[in-house]
Parts: sequence; C-alpha cells; structure tokens
Amino acid sequence: MESNIILQWSSIWSTLFCCIGFFSGLALLISKIQKPLRAPNATKNQLKDVSCQDGYPNVEPLPDFDWKTTEPIKIRPFKPKYNLTMSIQEATVNELIEMDKNYLDRIMLRRKLMEEHPNTVLASEHSVKLAVDEFYTWLLRHYLPVRYPSMFQLQSSCGNEAEFLKNLVTDEELPLSPSQDPWDTLKILGGLVDDDFLFLMPSEDGDGFTLKGLVTCFPNGFNTSKKLNMKLRDIHKPVPSYKEKLEKSMDRYFQKLQPGKYIKRANWTITTTNQLFTASGNHLYEGEDIPQEKIDIEIARVRVERQFLHRLPQSGAILFSFKTLLYTLPEIKEEGLGDALADTIDGLHNGNAPGFHFYKRAANYGVLSMNAQFAHEVLKQTMFHLTDFSMPSLIHFWL
Repeated sequence: MESNIILQWSSIWSTLFCCIGFFSGLALLISKIQKPLRAPNATKNQLKDVSCQDGYPNVEPLPDFDWKTTEPIKIRPFKPKYNLTMSIQEATVNELIEMDKNYLDRIMLRRKLMEEHPNTVLASEHSVKLAVDEFYTWLLRHYLPVRYPSMFQLQSSCGNEAEFLKNLVTDEELPLSPSQDPWDTLKILGGLVDDDFLFLMPSEDGDGFTLKGLVTCFPNGFNTSKKLNMKLRDIHKPVPSYKEKLEKSMDRYFQKLQPGKYIKRANWTITTTNQLFTASGNHLYEGEDIPQEKIDIEIARVRVERQFLHRLPQSGAILFSFKTLLYTLPEIKEEGLGDALADTIDGLHNGNAPGFHFYKRAANYGVLSMNAQFAHEVLKQTMFHLTDFSMPSLIHFWL
C-alpha cells in the first residue's frame, strides 16, 4: 500500500512539472510574438527614460506639433504708464521652451555668434557645473523629447537605454551626459534651443544670488559676460530706481522661490536695428549724451524678451531664461496698436521710475509722432535723423 501511495505522488509531481514546462514555454513563445524587433535607432517611446524627475513637474507632450508652420508668439506689453514692478505672472513648465518656424535659422545664427563672439555670449565658473549639468540632463533626457517628439527623440544604437538625443531638424546626435567643463555644456545648450540662459547660484556669503554661468547669444544692449560673478543687485545697478523700488523685494523673491514654480514676465524696448546680437547701444546710462542717430522705419523693431524664472530642484540654482522676439513697426500698425505703442513710449515719463525714458533711449525713438502731413513727407525719404525733431512722436501718426 505504501508503494502505491509513492507511485501516485510520483505521477502527480510528474504531471505538475509537465504543466509548468508547457505553460512556461507557451508564455515565452507569446512574448516573442508580441515583442516587436527594435531598429538600431529606436525612438524615445521604445526606450527607457533614465532621467531623474525628482522635483520636476510633468511635461505635456505635443505629438502633432509642426515647428515649420508655427508662428512666433506675439507679446504686446503696452501700458500708458510705466511703473517699475516685478510684473510677474505664474506660468507652467510647458511654456518654458517655445518652438516656432524660426527655429532652424535662429539656432544656426546662435552657433555662428558663439564662434565669432565666444567671450561675449558665453561665460562660466566651475562652481556652476552642478546647476548646468542638472538643467542639461533634464532638458535633453526629458523635456525636449517629451514636449516636442516630432523634433527630438531619445535613441540608442543597441539596448533599451537611451544613448543620445536625436535632433530631427538638424539630423544631429547630442550626448545625454554633460561635458566636464560647464562652458562646453552651455555652448551645446546655446545651439540647441532659441533661448538664452543665466544661472544664478546662492552667494557664498549667504547674501543673495550671484551669476555664475550664462549663454546669451542675443544680448540686449550690454555685454552679459561682464556681469559674471556679480550679485543680482549689482547686475541691476545701472537700472533707474531699481535699488529703491525692487532690490529688496527681488532678493526676497529669489530666496523664497520654490522648485516646480515657474514665473514669466516681458521686457520691451524699441531698437533702431533688426539685429538680434546687440552687445551695446540699446540703453543710455547716466552721464551719456543722446547720440545723433538715423532710423529706418523698415529696419526698426519692437524688441520683446519673453522671460522665465524658476529654481532647479537639485542644485538650488535660479535659472533666468529668455527668448527674444522682434516685431516690425508695420506689423504693430496692422494690428491697430500704433496708438497703444505711442502711449507706452510717452508713458515712460510717467509712473514711479521716470528715468526709464532716458534708459530705454526714448529720446531717440520717441520722435515717432507728428502731424500726418509732415510725416508723410518724412516717410517718402524713408530715412531721417531722430534728433532733428523735438515733437513727441511719429508713431501716433504713422501707426
């Protein structure tokens, strides 16, 4: 009887092992059938995203985005009275990097400027490496391929982990790991997106924030690299009324800004040139004379900076970024905003910081308004001396 029991258990275990073997083989066969073969250069969706998302909000994808047909964003920060305030608005991470039809031309220009003016548009201290590396890693591993999958993809030559970011617009492969020198990493960033970046680190003495790294291919009237190692308050010393109106509140705001919060604002001026790289000339400082200058209506631009501010969660650095937008005067006219722009120029005299009228060179372009009959004669000549006229503005008539 005992031998019969043993034989029965032996038969049961034999049957059980056969079943296990059968179902294991079946599962393996199904997995092979269902799992597609990966091409040598796999797309981001087929790869493991190894980016660290701690402290970063989710990014909303734009799977059908077409950069070639997307017009640049329009910003019209026109107000009849200028008051010096922070003028900030809450934003989202999705707004941080905007793409448009100028993308390819802009990044080609940026790369050219970095080769021609490296000491003006690039600067860094080694202490900024942690912050630059953090932003670079997040931007390439997560933000760009998630937000704009039609333009950027994480790819690999083999395996299931991403090895590089493929720029589908330029057909380039970019390393996911930052360079040893933050200067080199900043240069890659400067040629990848149409935004300028300034990294401010907590000051070593515990008092405020200090600029430690930057890539600014489109400076607005001054050499940004000369501001390296300056505190926020010292960078703004030439700005009229900054010390009295903004210094303390700006320092407090920077100190309290939390990771995951994105802030935006707009800065504007009128330039007598259509050039994006202007390392001097867009501002007037105390003691300077108003220059004799000509303006070509077709070349003059309304220049707006779309500015963003946020704190990097791992390094604690504050990243100030901006995208420069240029609008023609005829464009403003066609939108019916000529009077609004003229009132904005005249409004620089008013408000709590009248020194901005001089600082923004309104003494130059403020002649954009006179009576229509005289202005039509001026426009026939296209070019005229700004300082030939004392009346407040050609814009009221022309726009």
